[in-house]
Amino acid sequence: MTYNGKFSEPAPVPPTYDFFPNLNGVVTVENCYYYLAFLERFWTFMDTMSLQEQRHYLARAEVRYEKWIHNHFSPMLVPPLDIAFMWHVHKLSPFRCYEDLVLRLPCKKLFDDPLPLYDLFKNEDLTPNDLKRWKQTFGDDEPYCLTSQNMYSGTYQRPCYRCQQMIELPWPNYYDYRFGANHTRFPHSCVPDDGINFWDVARMKIESDLTNGLVAGTLLNPDGTEKVTPNKMVAKVKPIQVIVPQNEMDRAYERQIQEQLRFLGSDYEYDANELLYAIRTSYQGNPSPFSIDLIQAVARQRKFYFDIMSIHWQRPISYIAAVRRYHDHLALIKKHPNVKAIPTLEIDVAFHTHMMHSRTYRNFTLTQLEKVINHDDDIPESSIKEHLREWQTVWSNQNLRHPSIEHRYRFTVSLFLYIK
Repeated sequence: MTYNGKFSEPAPVPPTYDFFPNLNGVVTVENCYYYLAFLERFWTFMDTMSLQEQRHYLARAEVRYEKWIHNHFSPMLVPPLDIAFMWHVHKLSPFRCYEDLVLRLPCKKLFDDPLPLYDLFKNEDLTPNDLKRWKQTFGDDEPYCLTSQNMYSGTYQRPCYRCQQMIELPWPNYYDYRFGANHTRFPHSCVPDDGINFWDVARMKIESDLTNGLVAGTLLNPDGTEKVTPNKMVAKVKPIQVIVPQNEMDRAYERQIQEQLRFLGSDYEYDANELLYAIRTSYQGNPSPFSIDLIQAVARQRKFYFDIMSIHWQRPISYIAAVRRYHDHLALIKKHPNVKAIPTLEIDVAFHTHMMHSRTYRNFTLTQLEKVINHDDDIPESSIKEHLREWQTVWSNQNLRHPSIEHRYRFTVSLFLYIK
């Protein structure tokens, strides 16, 4: 699909090779611009559909992303727009993306690969050989370009978390289940007498992860590094086969965890709280294999898109400023590790662009800041205002004076990063 928008022209070109700032080799004026172009293209397409069609489109996109990550190979086709956006919001949660793609599923190759921002911008038509490769991998029922016209064709399929037999439903039925409009049971080999619904699917997901010891939300330390010692409570909790009412999975496990703590003592309290929080945020009402609800994550990005589109992005000054101020933002995080950092919109664009290169971002933050900076876009508005006031005070107290943005950006030795 072609579009004419703010970011439909090629990125700004520097007058000389090293004129524009370049942080970590990937946070560049060009990449920031193509990231904005990617967002504009996706939401422009979404706005061609009704609200219900958008919901159905995202539900199928989530399933298509799951299929795609397990069939990711090199050289791989540029992912379709819907799959690319799901991959994008997954990358925007660095902790959970690392847990999912490296530790739980695993798909380490995909974690290491950056989102191909320029290739997505080019949006070139597929060749006959490309389409042939797609069909060979995904079959005739899965179109490369998902639209409101074809997203109801075919059948939803995914292996059951418990028995590995395929769960199969017509797509319209699956959409109702995924968004909680239908909770009736349907036949499945796991429970031949009563059948299952998608509350059962989410329950089987936590059962499976408790059994193999890979519970999402418990595999990383607070600094984002992998735990050497696993969460102690995971081995103490038994999978619950029947939950009544079905939508209170967290309360069922909370009762079991509290009962266990009576005997295990205070040494287990941190692990118990971590596990319970993980169940609430990664499993409750989430039948997908991912540790975050990607559909909700896409919905949260809608406001971010509206906000950044309201900015007058002046070429190339605005993108240069975004890269520079993102650098300063990271420098202040290094200097004030106990203050919650709230980025401005232009800083957030550079921040998002950095996270589109997951392996590079992870290695950079671990090396320069000694921790992976997680990205939380689900903070309550009241908390954001409080954190913002504190962060503005930190920012205003710094003497971050730099040359005119018309010139190459250099830093004094007082700042910890190097930027070209």
